Amino acid sequence: MALIIVCIVRFIENQTVQIDMSALPLSSPHYRRIAESLRHTLASGVLRPGDRMISARKLAEREQVSLPTALEALRCLEAEGLIIARPRSGYFVSPRNTERQIPPAPALSGPVPVTLAAVARSLFSSAETRLIPLGAALPDPNWLPTEALQRALQAAARRLDAHGQSYSLPPGRADLRNKIATRAAQWGARFGADNLVITAGATQALRLALRAVCQPGDAVAIEQPAYFGTLLLLEDLGLKALQIPTDATEGLMLAPLADAIKQHQPAAVLASPTVQNPLGASMPVTRKQELVALLERAGIPLIEDDVYGDLAGEGQRPPACKAFDQSGNVIYCSSLSKTLAPGWRIGWIAAGRYHTQVLQARMAGDWAGTPLLEAATSDVLASGDYDRHLRRLKVRVAEGVRAVIARVEARFPPGTRVTPPEAGFLLWVKLPPQINALEVHCRALALGIGVSPGPLFSPEAALQNFLRLNCANQPTAQLLNAVDQIGAICHALMA
Repeated sequence: MALIIVCIVRFIENQTVQIDMSALPLSSPHYRRIAESLRHTLASGVLRPGDRMISARKLAEREQVSLPTALEALRCLEAEGLIIARPRSGYFVSPRNTERQIPPAPALSGPVPVTLAAVARSLFSSAETRLIPLGAALPDPNWLPTEALQRALQAAARRLDAHGQSYSLPPGRADLRNKIATRAAQWGARFGADNLVITAGATQALRLALRAVCQPGDAVAIEQPAYFGTLLLLEDLGLKALQIPTDATEGLMLAPLADAIKQHQPAAVLASPTVQNPLGASMPVTRKQELVALLERAGIPLIEDDVYGDLAGEGQRPPACKAFDQSGNVIYCSSLSKTLAPGWRIGWIAAGRYHTQVLQARMAGDWAGTPLLEAATSDVLASGDYDRHLRRLKVRVAEGVRAVIARVEARFPPGTRVTPPEAGFLLWVKLPPQINALEVHCRALALGIGVSPGPLFSPEAALQNFLRLNCANQPTAQLLNAVDQIGAICHALMA
């Protein structure tokens, strides 16, 4: 697929800016394409904080679209905090020190070995369990539905009696698989209970998927930046990482992926199209369809990590890529570790055409599940307790993200940039280039504060001045003071 590069000249209130539109798919809705051109204009610095934006009416005339379409483009930028609306005055460039940006990604390189385990060990071996939790991607324990979970455990224990202390053999309890398949059908999933295998969390599901479709030495296309757990899996299995630039708004970039497929023929693509870690980006539905179609044509399986998917959407969650899989080429992996009960380690995999290989791998490895936890999870899903909890959790997460963003803007050095997530509770922070995130991590650790430094999210020496912060915590005075202390560390390193 040829990479189409279109450079056009846009005018915003008599200002001329050159904009690269090559990253935009031709099938994007008009408002998204217009919003992206405006983002590039803002990133260029032509308009300063407080400057008036082009009016919606003029924007509609210039782009030859309807007024509602122009307004939708402006509202996209407003939702991201890039511009603000003033009643009867129009839109203005936000004074907030935030921006959405594509992480640093040099020219597309070839597959590289992953050697992250030593770095991860050195970073986390000295970490105590009672750190102020801005590092690990886990929800506040006080936000979990503890009473509902305990009720479900007690009910399951009475129902199963002695059988609750036995094994749950692959593919896992039928009642739980039925509940998961029923919920997934609401967003269009193309699998039933018989296509599911219960796993010990999403990490085991991803491991099984990689083992089913890859051999040691193979290349796997991954997002850049990528979740460090993915990188550790690749290293452990002897696989190479083929990094694909990932946009903080649109997710995995399809044109570079198509080029990488032509040049390197990876054995698989492993991505999180809905709420990517660490960026928080979610691919629009049309781009998910394009991704599924691209990989189907190429004969390359998509391993979809959807562990944060339930945090997306205000009501009905958006469809995963698996909803558009008609041939079984998408291997769908998810869990409840980020939303319901991290310690229960309940995950699952719908492997499509690779179901037999995954089931065999599950039985050959750590094959036995826990019937008591599986039965209790089934009860929580059936009772409606999970849906009620999820609605509360989304509200709390949004409040936590806003509180941490506001503190970073106020306390971190000038030149810091924040990527507000589309959904989820992870905040990707770009520090000024002279600040080393590994040093920030070490100094914060000495103060009893956990953060995740950028080098964890790349298999190469990159992302040295990035941090990932976990915002799924009650924004108490102690937590916000910890953000202030990280800002003070950054100021000291600037000096």
